[in-house]
Formats: sequence, structure tokens, C-alpha cells
Amino acid sequence: MADRTADLQELWPQLLQVIEERMRFAWILLNQNASTLFYDGTTLTLNMFSPGAYETLINSDCHRVLEEALAELINPPPAVELLVQGRIPAPPDLPSTEGPRQVHTPGSVPATDTPPEPDETLTAILHLVLAQTAFLLHEDGNSQAAALLTDVEDIEHLPSDRSEEGDDVAFIVPLYLVARFTEEVLAAIRPLFVHVAARHDLLVNNVSAIPALPETGDDWRQSLQEKLINKTPLSQYPRSRAEEAAATPSRDGFAFGSREQMLVYEALKRAQAQMPQDSTIAIFPLPRARVGSGSTWAPAFLVTASGRVGAIEVDEPHHHEHFAAAAALDRSLRNSGIAHIERIQLRGFSADCEVDAFVRHFLTRLHEGH
Repeated sequence: MADRTADLQELWPQLLQVIEERMRFAWILLNQNASTLFYDGTTLTLNMFSPGAYETLINSDCHRVLEEALAELINPPPAVELLVQGRIPAPPDLPSTEGPRQVHTPGSVPATDTPPEPDETLTAILHLVLAQTAFLLHEDGNSQAAALLTDVEDIEHLPSDRSEEGDDVAFIVPLYLVARFTEEVLAAIRPLFVHVAARHDLLVNNVSAIPALPETGDDWRQSLQEKLINKTPLSQYPRSRAEEAAATPSRDGFAFGSREQMLVYEALKRAQAQMPQDSTIAIFPLPRARVGSGSTWAPAFLVTASGRVGAIEVDEPHHHEHFAAAAALDRSLRNSGIAHIERIQLRGFSADCEVDAFVRHFLTRLHEGH
């Protein structure tokens, strides 16, 4: 067969568009985790970037959407074969010596596959439901709930006595995260999880969060006594992804290191909005650069105006203790073409107008070349 890979690669964006119209999750999966390796007119070989993406594709409706999209754009539609990270995927505990594995529907088993245990199948489906629910929450703008689901370590299926109402599902999470799954958060997660589960032929009635059981051994008494003697402050516990997402202020797609940085960004935007389009400024939040001294520098903001580049640093209250180091860095920046550097401490600023005044002063000095 002739190599027609280039034809399919050219068609790939249109194929993804058709997939997105049918099922957004399938579009996300294929757009971010698949690439075209080979197409000869009858067989399409795709490379999946990870085993997880491969398993999600073959164990969900995504494979059906892919086949339907191919049938809509190509007549006759090609068979689909999959590689994982450029290699032939093998079923668990059964090394494969054959060619690429063809996409198959959930529940069907190729002749060379060993059927998974029922509990393993249920667990795999529940984890798929969890992943798809998290994506839907993110797309719906609920980043806090989506981030919490990424911290779920496992899922426990709790059969109900009233099977007609559906079973319960418990998210297994670290103990310190259980309180984060408030009733409000669960109320946002529950309907989406139930809906996604139903599309995988699972009847779920309720979801909850329960703590993961600690790992213990025969020496648990000694281990616990050592922990009691050497207490770890709560502040040293790792923050969850949800806590990090909630603690990171953001605007216009930029994630800031502090609320103070975001306040300066808003003030720069207000100043920018008042300028004519043919004589305005550009704002670069939190860029990274290697300056002439050879050191790496990450200022809060770079601002360009009238052919000049200036920098704003938003200092923490204790930064005055490092005045000498800051002065040396400022000299290096000026030697590297940064025309004007100013530092601001926002502690004690009581209104936006005070930040606006600082920004106006900075822009004036930048324009004047001071």
C-alpha cells in the first residue's frame, strides 16, 4: 500500500474538529495524547503518548467517536491500530509478539487478551469516570472541585442494599483533605459523576470522601512514638493541588505569586487602558531572563514603553534585609539594558489609588528615561 500519512496528517485538524463536536472529552484525549504515525489508505496507526491515555481510549466511548469521525470524513473508513510511546501495547501479564493492537469496545476481549478480573474492570471504569468528571468540572469553570479530584488516591465501591437506587462511591483521600470535600463541593461533583457513571452503565447513587488508611507495619508502635516525640507542624504538611489552585491568584491566564503582584498588574492594566493605541505599553508578568552577570532573574513585571524597558519588583516586607544584594542585582539589570527598576512594598497600601499613583510615577520615569 502507498504511504498516505501526509494526507491524514493534513486531515487531522478537521478530524479533531468533528470529534470535538461529538464528544469534547474524546477531543481533549486525542488532541493532547495522540499523533498520526502511518496511514496507507486502509489502516491508520496512531501513537498514544502514555499507557493511561491508551487505556482511556480503548475503555471508553472515545474509540467509538474516533471511528464515527473517520467514517464521516473517509470512505471507506480505515481500521485503527494503536501504539503506546512508539511500542506495541501488551495486555497485562501476557507479552504480545503481534502487531499493533486494534481498538476494541469495553467488555470485548481480543483473542490474545486475558480477561481482567471483574473487580479490576470495575475499578478501572470508576477511575475513568473520576477522570472524565474532573475534566467536565474544569470545563465548567469549577477548578477547585476539579483539583480536589486530582488528589483522590483511590475509589471504593460500596454496594447498596437497594440496588435499584444505585451504589455509593467513596473517594479515598489523605486525612487532611477530607474536610475540603464539603457538602457544597460534593453537591457540584455528585451530579456529574452520576451522569458520567451512567454512560458507562454504572448506577451510582451517592459520592463521599473518606480518609485513606495509614500504612503500618509490625513496628507501628515504635514508629508512632517517634512521630509523637518529633511532631511535624501542620504548616509543613504538603498542600493539595486544590489548595494550591485556590491560593494562587490569577488574571487573564497569568498565575501570580501573591495578591500584591496581582494588584500591581491590575493597576498597570488600568494605566494601559487610558493610553492611546498608538502609544501604549506592554505588560509582561513574571518573565524569566538570564542577565549579563550570568544569573537568572524572574522579575514581577517587565514593562515596555517608548522603546524602553523597565522592571517592577513587588517586595515582601522582609526584603529590606537584603538591600545590598538587591542593589547589586539592579546594577546588573541596568548593565543588561533594563532602563528603569523600581521596587514596591504593598503592605500598608489601603486603596487602589495608591497603587495607581505608584504605577503612574513608574511610567513617567520610564518615559523620561530616568
